[in-house]
Amino acid sequence: MIDRQALLPLRHEGVRRLSLFFAFAYFAQGFTDLSSGLANLPLQHLLKEHLGLSAAEAGFFWAVVGCGWTLKPLYGFVSDLLPLGGYHRKSYLIIMATLGFVGWLALFVSPFQYSVLLTLCTLCAATLAFCDVMTDALMVDTGRPLGLTGSFQALQWAAMSLALVLAQFGGGYLSAYASSQTVFLTVSVFPLLTLLATVGLVQEPRVRINQDRQRDTVVALQAATRSRPLWLVISFLALWNFSPSLGTPLLYYQTDVLGFSKVFIGTLGALGNIGGMLGALWFFVSLHAVPLSRLLYISIALGVVSTLCFVGLVGVKSAIVLFFVSGLLTQITHLAVLDLAARSCPPRAEGTIFALLMSTLNISKSGGNILGGWVYDHTGLVPLILTSAAFTALCWCLVPLLHDTRPGSH
Repeated sequence: MIDRQALLPLRHEGVRRLSLFFAFAYFAQGFTDLSSGLANLPLQHLLKEHLGLSAAEAGFFWAVVGCGWTLKPLYGFVSDLLPLGGYHRKSYLIIMATLGFVGWLALFVSPFQYSVLLTLCTLCAATLAFCDVMTDALMVDTGRPLGLTGSFQALQWAAMSLALVLAQFGGGYLSAYASSQTVFLTVSVFPLLTLLATVGLVQEPRVRINQDRQRDTVVALQAATRSRPLWLVISFLALWNFSPSLGTPLLYYQTDVLGFSKVFIGTLGALGNIGGMLGALWFFVSLHAVPLSRLLYISIALGVVSTLCFVGLVGVKSAIVLFFVSGLLTQITHLAVLDLAARSCPPRAEGTIFALLMSTLNISKSGGNILGGWVYDHTGLVPLILTSAAFTALCWCLVPLLHDTRPGSH
């Protein structure tokens, strides 16, 4: 059932404008994100076929590329403390979107050498991560006072899921029929979309460097370091995302064992994101109002089930069903975890703390990528699936301790 009363603030013009920006920014991010966007499949095949990397070596490549995302607390701290050109968020968005555009153009003209690819991909990922921090900081700044963090994030991830549907279809086709240079040039368009959306839709009040605000920010950060609930949230997020990743191993399994074509693999990714879009919409209209502790218990159960389902990946029909169902369930669990993170941020340090929490997810995910590739190379897919599900199930132990991290949870 739709909680209409909770969604009334979305009718305010300023909130609608930001909602549109969040949708545009996450739509562009869905295409640009190296871990799942338009360039992901072409780059995965480039690493596997052109450079001859094993699953473990490819996992290490993606872990290094993800390092730019681990610096998100620094990005948030700088923007919380130092307004640039009179803005805490908008100026940084404009600069980083421009740098991202330049980075993708550099990939377009550069040779396919391991060190060059690794450097430029890491740069592109870092600029996208900075834009993501600024977008999320705006989301927390606006959404928490209105109780709309869950709704905003559902809108963001619905937009991203739509982009990923198109990106996975396109990525599968491009990896089979187009050059990697064509892919990189195409992706360069999307940082420009972020730039235009920022200029046209973000109306942030101008501020000057304010020593009182800076002092308040530092005090809020100091208080956060002593906050037991915040450290419990960090522990939960770290354990949640450290489960050995199925991402790269699944690509190798689909290619080498099941013999799926590049286009079909891209189609499966798109089906997963169609499920993810439906999961985000479901969360938006009803699940955001569910008490947090209950939602987390449900989410962990769904996470375990969606992982274990891949034991049944044996052919085309099972792959179609599994990727769609897994996409739907995974999106619901993802949004529940993000809502937990957003509601744990103290005032005056929203950008820094939310970025810290997201960085925890990214660092854990990088470790999960390396561990997942190693487990797959040494034991195969089924033991990897069972190990990943067991890690996710361990999160149940922390949920009772998170009881007081969101007002009104019970």
